[in-house]
Amino acid sequence: PRSGSPSLPGYKLRQVTDWMAENLAEEFNLERLAAQAGLSKFYFNRLFKGAVGVSPSHYHINLRLDEAKRLLRETKESVVEIALDVGYSNPSHFAQLFKRETGLSPSDYRQQR
Repeated sequence: PRSGSPSLPGYKLRQVTDWMAENLAEEFNLERLAAQAGLSKFYFNRLFKGAVGVSPSHYHINLRLDEAKRLLRETKESVVEIALDVGYSNPSHFAQLFKRETGLSPSDYRQQR
């Protein structure tokens, strides 16, 4: 965070990011996260991005994709099962997002491990 700019207190940031990691398969809900931090959606979004460098929604996507990468590397689960495990009800959407963020399809990622 830039010096002098408002930021989310560390304990609130930890509380929110821990909750996100523990509930990554749940649908993203900015209002719920802001309420956990005791802030308005707008202010929470701004402070979170200032503290982490990405918006809460993008952070949530990154958490999901990191878990998907781990599952692709460490399990034999199908891509469809992994998509469902990390909270994507549409495996095609998951595959498109995965490729956009990593440059590889989930199957290609698995083969490169």
